[in-house]
Amino acid sequence: MPDRTERFARRAPDETAILRHVLCSYPAVSLALAAFLALAATAHAQDANATPDERRCTGQLRASNEERITSCTALIGSGRYQPANLAILHQDRGMAMRAKGDLAGALTDFTEAIKLNPDYARAFAERGSIRLAQHDSDGAIADLDTAITLDGTDAGAFMTRGNAFDEKADFDRAIADYNEAIRLSPSYAAAYFNRGLAFRRKGDFDRAIADYDQAIKLDPRSASALNNRGIVWFEKGDLDRAIADYNQAVRLDANFAAAYNNRGDAWRAKGDSVRALADFDHAIQLSPQFALAYDNRGLVYYQKRDYERAIADFDAAIRFDPSNAEAYGNRGNVRDDKGDRDAAIADYNEAIRLDPKNARIYYDRGIAFRRAGDLDRAVADLTEAIRLNSQHAGAYDERGYAFYQKHDFERAIADYDQAIKLNPKFAVAYNNRGNAFDDEGDPDRAIADYNEAMRVDPNYAAAFYNRGIAWRRKGDLDRAIADYDQAIKLNPTAAAYNNRGSAWQAKGENERAITDLDQAIKLDPRSADAYTNRGNAKRERLDLADAIADYARAIELSPSAMLAFYNRAWAHYLAGENVQALADIDRAIALNPHSASAFSTRGLIRERLADAASAVADFRKALEIDPSFQQPAEGLQRLKAGPAGPAPSH
Repeated sequence: MPDRTERFARRAPDETAILRHVLCSYPAVSLALAAFLALAATAHAQDANATPDERRCTGQLRASNEERITSCTALIGSGRYQPANLAILHQDRGMAMRAKGDLAGALTDFTEAIKLNPDYARAFAERGSIRLAQHDSDGAIADLDTAITLDGTDAGAFMTRGNAFDEKADFDRAIADYNEAIRLSPSYAAAYFNRGLAFRRKGDFDRAIADYDQAIKLDPRSASALNNRGIVWFEKGDLDRAIADYNQAVRLDANFAAAYNNRGDAWRAKGDSVRALADFDHAIQLSPQFALAYDNRGLVYYQKRDYERAIADFDAAIRFDPSNAEAYGNRGNVRDDKGDRDAAIADYNEAIRLDPKNARIYYDRGIAFRRAGDLDRAVADLTEAIRLNSQHAGAYDERGYAFYQKHDFERAIADYDQAIKLNPKFAVAYNNRGNAFDDEGDPDRAIADYNEAMRVDPNYAAAFYNRGIAWRRKGDLDRAIADYDQAIKLNPTAAAYNNRGSAWQAKGENERAITDLDQAIKLDPRSADAYTNRGNAKRERLDLADAIADYARAIELSPSAMLAFYNRAWAHYLAGENVQALADIDRAIALNPHSASAFSTRGLIRERLADAASAVADFRKALEIDPSFQQPAEGLQRLKAGPAGPAPSH
């Protein structure tokens, strides 16, 4: 009998372990420089009469941030200034604090400036910028609303408020603010840049590219704009243009780690793992704590099945960014493929804790549960993935396979239908739906689906293999063999050789069968099915001792292989070894008490052993299971017994 390997195309690393890009966005940019003091006590020109501290605090003298802060602090504590000028001093000290990285100190100074001068638009704008940097988007928007009300000509305030809306994923309002910033300052490259980022996040790639084009025109040395335009080209599928932009970005800034990371991603997408790894290596060399570069390099190693290096990189990504849900998910994928299922589930659990709305991680954990045989939990996770992302064709396909394994073919087919509706070029889904139709007893619809899978992907070995099984079910051995030929040409697996060998044996071509089955065993020495099928071919040419040896090896590899016991019983029967035959057929029936063939065979053995009553009972049981089965009916005729009634007496 032909074996059926796991006919589902397993998760491909480049499909579910997603390489991510680094996007560069400008921080909130202030167009205004440090405010100069308009000292009420001074009647002369400012530059002529300002003290060194005043000139340092306001930025008229070149000074370090610490020196500026010291001078501003001295002036604030001098008691010499009216509230309006004192507000400016706090404003200037706040800007020096921010430049130093002391956001809390800057926030305090901007707040004090606002208390001293409630109409100070610039202080509201700067405080909004600090709140945005602290991820207080709502507080930032409130301050920037006030700043814009007080001064509707400040392009920088519109720009910063746009950034705050962008952080809240309110892309339309962000774009409206960037539009206004550009209207007020048509040469504002950063506003074009950030509007391009918002358009990209909305999926409007053409407008995003147009904005990056303008940002680059205004600032031809903007490596960040080139990097981000490269990302949009990547997402449009134009890998060559993406790489060209990344090339230019690193030419302008040889230390731009993010651009090397993103170029590595583009090389990976082109299938050039050597260049991809070189770029990720360089990104990490430039930025040794660049978690995303470790994560992406780990994914390339995963694709190369270098699991140890992949795990080492994911470990590093997690070490440098413990909140990186993707790195936990990716490490879970590697551990799952290695068979370390408990560790994989633990990683998926942590990824979901960090990012409970990430459909991909539920999808991957669902696959792990399916592989572990926990089909109910697999279905639950895949259902959640679909709830979070109703366009996730892969999740429908995987859930369909879980239903298929539960023998719920109706639900499986419904999920495959949806996967194909979402992605009409989803060859795997056509293949898997074909499997469900085939197992449901509809080989014609199965063959139609395999045909479609091969139309989408002419080199899809699994579809040829599975169509061969369907032709075999229909009794068309020649077409089955032709499909196995093609499957072997594309992907010479033990299963394909085994099934072709079984088909040759069914045609009576035992030598060809044995040649194929020898190759199947060479490729997979632990294939119990191949030993069973080779035993059958040897039995057909009456090489009974070798056949029995093959069945014995099959049983050693798979002690519950019912067919190995059944066929070995036949070999013993043909060799006249009736006691051994009876022992084997008893075991076959224990493993499958619903096999009409096994009961009929035991009836033949018992008939030969002159146990007529038991033989009749077995023949009757075989007919009860399959009333159309001729062999047990003939046995009852020989023993002069009907389908029911007393056994004959001697």
